[in-house]
Amino acid sequence: MDERIPMRKSVVFLFNLIHIVMVYLAQVLMVAMVVIIFINVILRYVFNSGWVWSEEVALLLAVWFIFIAMSLGVKQDLHININIIPSKKIPPALARVFTILKSVVIFIIGFVMLTDGWKLVGFTMKSILPATKWPAGLLYAVLPVASIVMMYESLMDLLGIDTRDKAVDDFLAGKGSLKDVMGGSHD
Repeated sequence: MDERIPMRKSVVFLFNLIHIVMVYLAQVLMVAMVVIIFINVILRYVFNSGWVWSEEVALLLAVWFIFIAMSLGVKQDLHININIIPSKKIPPALARVFTILKSVVIFIIGFVMLTDGWKLVGFTMKSILPATKWPAGLLYAVLPVASIVMMYESLMDLLGIDTRDKAVDDFLAGKGSLKDVMGGSHD
């Protein structure tokens, strides 16, 4: 028996758990952003006041949400595709070349985001956001995390390993339990 199979399943399982956490985090970020903006609009227009920090926090939540959603979209192949040639007219071998090229480009983008994002976080940690007094690097701290997920998903795609898991999809849709995910029904 190939000893790499349990290791591969463990890595896929780990990233499936990361996927679940990131989906819930994205939901929390979106709800928090909407609530903060909504309450601040009410405070501003009804009570002629408002939270000084609301714009900064809403921006931070939006940036985090966008990069998390982008990395989650790689797993589901939800990024923008431009079809110049109808897919029915492309020979299967050429379609595979385009798929490989797409995965390589996503991996390179993820790598650039990781290296430059790490530098950006380090550089901006010394700056302070004016309203919240938080380190400005928090705004960009999502870049390394999102880029690692993007690189992982594009690498799995390059290797022909389908990381989509029906148990994970069912759990996120409210049809399954975390026990099903932990049980490893890796389809």
